[in-house]
Order: sequence, then C-alpha cells, then structure tokens
Amino acid sequence: MMPWIRKIHKWASVVVGIQFLLWLSSGIYFNLMDHQKAAGNTYRSHSKIEVKVAPQELLEPSIVLSDFPPSVELTTTSLLSKPIYQLTHKKGLYANFENSYTLVDAYTGRQILIDEDMANALAKESYSGPGTIRSTTLLHGLIDDFPKQKNPAWQVDFDDEVQTSVYIESGSGRIVGHSDEDKRLADIFFMLHFMDYTNEGSFNSVQMILFAFVTLWLSLSGFIWTIDLGFRGQYQLSWFAKKRKVKLFDRDRKSMGTLSFSTHVNLLDGLVEHNIILPSTCGGGGTCGRCKVMINPAVKSSSADELHFTKKELAEGFRLACQHFSNDIDHMTLMDVTNAQKHTMELTETRFISPFIKELKFKTKGRDSIVFKAGAFMRFFIPAAKSHSIPVNIPEAFKPDWQHVEERVFEHDACTRSYSCAMSCATTDELVFTIKFQPAPNDSVLPGIASHYLCNLQPGETVEALGPFEEFFVKQRSEKTMVLIGAGSGMAPLRAIIDEQIGISLQSFASNREIYFFYGARNENDLIYADDFYFLAEQNELFHYFPVLSKPDNNWLGAAGYVQHILQLNLDSLGDLSELEFYVCGPQGLMDEVISMLERKGVKSDDIRFDLFK
Repeated sequence: MMPWIRKIHKWASVVVGIQFLLWLSSGIYFNLMDHQKAAGNTYRSHSKIEVKVAPQELLEPSIVLSDFPPSVELTTTSLLSKPIYQLTHKKGLYANFENSYTLVDAYTGRQILIDEDMANALAKESYSGPGTIRSTTLLHGLIDDFPKQKNPAWQVDFDDEVQTSVYIESGSGRIVGHSDEDKRLADIFFMLHFMDYTNEGSFNSVQMILFAFVTLWLSLSGFIWTIDLGFRGQYQLSWFAKKRKVKLFDRDRKSMGTLSFSTHVNLLDGLVEHNIILPSTCGGGGTCGRCKVMINPAVKSSSADELHFTKKELAEGFRLACQHFSNDIDHMTLMDVTNAQKHTMELTETRFISPFIKELKFKTKGRDSIVFKAGAFMRFFIPAAKSHSIPVNIPEAFKPDWQHVEERVFEHDACTRSYSCAMSCATTDELVFTIKFQPAPNDSVLPGIASHYLCNLQPGETVEALGPFEEFFVKQRSEKTMVLIGAGSGMAPLRAIIDEQIGISLQSFASNREIYFFYGARNENDLIYADDFYFLAEQNELFHYFPVLSKPDNNWLGAAGYVQHILQLNLDSLGDLSELEFYVCGPQGLMDEVISMLERKGVKSDDIRFDLFK
C-alpha cells in the first residue's frame, strides 16, 4: 500500500507544483501590467450623454405595458440620445445572466430592435479610438472575451492597432464591454491564475474541484507517509542519540563479536564506522536492495524492505541495513560482506575534458594500490560544505557553455554518491574518475551536490570513499564479441573495460576479443577521449569506434542522431547475435531503450550487462 501512496504523492506534487509556478508567473504579471489596458478600455469612451425630456412628452407607461407581453419591470433609459422604455419580461440576478427584454420608443410606443446598423451606432458612441468598423457579427452562446455573458450580443470589430472589439447586448443595447489584444493577454493570465481552463469565467469549475482533491490527497498522503516513516523508525534526532551494542554474525552464523552503534546512524553507515562494508549501489537510498541483513528481533519493515523481500523473508527478519537503526536490535546477521574498505583519497590532478565533465585523479593515502575489476565504482562521502555553482579555471573554449549558469555559493548537507573508475588498475596506481557537473535547472533547486563538491576540489585536498565495489564487469572465460554502448559520463566504466581488454596505452594487449564501442554525445566538445579512441582504432584492428552526435555542427562527418538508433541500424552487421555480449552504461532512458531493443531482438539477458548510471 505504501509504495502506491508514495507514487501518487509524488505525481500529485508535480501537478500542484506546476500550478504553483503558474500562480507565481501570473501573479508577477498582475503586478506589472497596466490595469487600464488589461481591462480592454484603451479606446472606451466614458462620457455620458444626458437626455433631457419633458415628462409630458413621453407616452404613459401604462399604455406601453398594455401593448406588450406581461413584464416584471419597466425602466426608462436612453439609446443614441433617445428616451427608451425597457420592459423586462425575465430578469436574472445580474445583467449578464439570462434576461428577456423589449425596447420601446418612449415617444411613439414602437418596438425597437437592435439590428446591425444600430449595433454599429452604439459601438461608435462608446468608442474613442482612431479605427473604423471592420466587421459586425451577432453571437449566440459562449462569447470568448466575456464568458459570463449568457445573452446574445453583437460583436463590432474595429481596425485599430489593438484590434478593439465592442460587444452590445442584442436584447437591451447594453454595452457588455470592450476587448482588445491587451485584455485578451490579461485573460490568458487570469485563466492560468484562476484555473479557468474551460473558459467558464467562474471559480466554480470542474478543474478547480479536481485540483482541490489533488491538493487534499497531497496533504493526506504526505501526512500518512510522515507517520509511516515515524513508525518505521526513520526519524532520528541527533540530540537524543545514544550508543547501543549489537551482536554480529556472518552468514554462516559465526559470531563476529559485539559492536556499538549510534542510534542516530543507520546500520549500513554504522557498519562502515567499524570497517565492515556491505554492498550498496544506491548509496543507502533503499533502491538497490543489496545491503541485506537479518535482524532479531524483527523490527517494523519499511516500504523498501517490502519491495525486495518476500513475506516469508520479512517474517524471518530480513531487512535492508540502510533503512534501519540500532534501536531495539539485539542480533544482526550479515548476509553479504564485501572486501571494500574505507580510503582517504588525495586529489593529484584535475582537468576539463568537456564543458561539463572533469577528469579527476586520486591516490589513496597510506595504502598500496587498490586492485579491482574494470567497471568497479567507489562510494564517496561528501561532507556538509559550501560549493560554487561555477567552477574555477574553466578553459576559454568551454566558457560560452557556462554563460547561462548563475554564479552563486550554496550550502549543502552531507551525502554519499557513487562514481565509476575510468581506468583499469593494471595501467596506473591512480584512481581516475570522469564526473559530470549537474547545474541547477532553476534558482529553487541546488546544483548537483557531489559533482560540484568533487569537481571544485584542488590538488592536495582529500575526500573519504568506500570501495571498490565490483557490480559491472566483463564476463570471464568468454570469447564473444563485445559491444559497448554509452553516453555522457557513462564513459567511465566502459573506458576502464576497454583499457582492461586492450590497453588504451597500447603497451599491452590483454585480450583477443573484438570490441565495438558506440558512444553518444551532444556535440564534438562533449566527445570525451575521442583522440585516444581514434588512435586505438587505427592501431588495433580488433577495436572499432563509433562516435555519434545528437546536435552536430555542419563540419561533422560522422554519425548523427542518438547512439541507440545508430546501434540498431548497425546491429545486423556486427555478427550473429548469439555471439555478442553487450555492456551498457549511460542515462536511464538510453539504457532502457537499448535493453528493450536487444530483448526484442532475442538477445539473452545473460549477454546484456548494464551499470546503473552513477
């Protein structure tokens, strides 16, 4: 139940958030607009012509009433400087509501009909602009400029610079109003502000009622979610943190001793403090389901637990370590402990390799070289700090790409993020990462916390990291042709795999397997390590490089479009599908499309390996 509540809560927040932005933008417009123009009164004449008539010259109202159908009201008014008796047969609450009138010449007793000529004359009388009449139309039903008007009206259009239209009610000759381009623009913002998307001219609309229910659900689901997290122990106040001893066992039920855990730190991070590392590709978000433990006594399960464990496993005490704290726990069995360790990483070199991607080289302090399979990643601990939205020392060639980014200093809380190593450990004792800046889409959102923190580090500065974690690597003892597909900073693990299989440095050729590398970027500036791969393809007939640009300039001679589409076009030329292995890393949309396409082609799932984009 809770996963559905969380999902609906998120979608409801999108709907409410969009409408809040519309309210904000329309409210700003209302503060800046010219209210006279927005009312459509640019060329409206407000002078009133007084008609002086001696009462004895007018027909007796009783005579008029006897000559026409029964009326509920008789009033004296004037049209075009002539006195008029207006007989009201049906009277609505307001003038724009449904009404029925008869107009009578107060001198002669003859009925007056508002025809096209009279409508034009009335329109001219209320108009003070330079235009002439362009067209006159009798409207029945909804009038777009005045949606509250329920009675037929004449629309008289003038050919001035603001396209003025004057509306005259056909039954009474009343000026319904003036409208022009300024009023129509203002009406759009009124529509957005009051959610009058069906142009009813009223707050009491179906969309307003639906929005009220969406907002109510957003509030209720948020409240339910908050209560649920509280019952599951997800809120821990640091002021009340204390130490609690927990007995640990390995998966063979052998004792690992008794360790103390802070009740303020989740079990996954608490184990790290004791140099015990559980696998976790999501950094503690509860989405990967890797940090499995068995807890005794069995505490309340979280929605993330319920996604990754069966009811039987939940009853046995299986939980995700990232979702729970040491409160009320006596025993904990670790189902899978990695060989990963916590390292202090010192930055040795940093450089831009595209407008928004930097290459960072680290060395571990106080330890020998780390041995790992190509495609492994490290989990970085980002401390609470201040970061800059625009990095220093941007190369001149890349500065135009940063012109739209606002310069600001922002504070952020501590977090963890995972990044793949971009070189295999056989080539260098340094750990190399390609990290992409994530600029903020608007001022209300922070830029990418980890990317800006790490990419703003200077040589000599250090950061803590866990790893390496080996989740995405080349199948052993296989001679199948390798097909690599990537985009953006998904380059990192794929470059490491190429380095491991062939050796980018060309100092060694570790494999005789044929490799096809399809890599997508926006333009040539974003095509990282291109020179290295072109050179490698020239020197090694087993390696084939296919760069693809989605927005190339006129000088680009290579493939254009999206990398997944170019792969699909060339797939049949790569050989028998049963003799191919696929390695995919990049944005989620790219991976989903590639994997779906390969599965439709009949590629076995065992021959498709992918790295969750980090």
